Amino acid sequence: MRHTAIASTVVLVLALLCATAQAAADEVTIQVTSIAAATLSDEQIESGDVRVDEELSGYAQKLRALFAYNRYAFLGDVRTRTDFGTTAVFQLPEHFAMEIEPTRFEPDGSGRIEMMVTLIRDVRTGEHRGERGRSHDEIVLRTKIRLENGGTVLLGGPPISGGVLILALSARR
Repeated sequence: MRHTAIASTVVLVLALLCATAQAAADEVTIQVTSIAAATLSDEQIESGDVRVDEELSGYAQKLRALFAYNRYAFLGDVRTRTDFGTTAVFQLPEHFAMEIEPTRFEPDGSGRIEMMVTLIRDVRTGEHRGERGRSHDEIVLRTKIRLENGGTVLLGGPPISGGVLILALSARR
């Protein structure tokens, strides 16, 4: 009887560990970093110089290679874990939001993560006439991307008050 109880306990613990491992295998960590990119005048910056905030040092080479701006300012980053098939919503600067739904993981050795990405702007109307404004969502971008597990893609986005919004999107299983 004692051996049966111990065996049952071991089987239960193993079942719980397998369930936890499977749940973790179905999750992905997503990070979105918001960057303001701008072109400063020669009076504001030495000719040919490119300024990149320290928080963006990991992206500096890619930013310089992909975009023609000379100032990159860190605006913030947000990170979450979500299940495949579940949409995560990220609040971004200046009335923007991003919805990201990881749709599948390609375990074929490539380790790519496929995601549906939607950039949304909260459009406010009526405020310029002193009225209480109304708002509605406007889809700015909707695309499907594939990233290497742990990889990052840079998305050039819409104009914002500090220049142009660039988003660094990373995913890791």
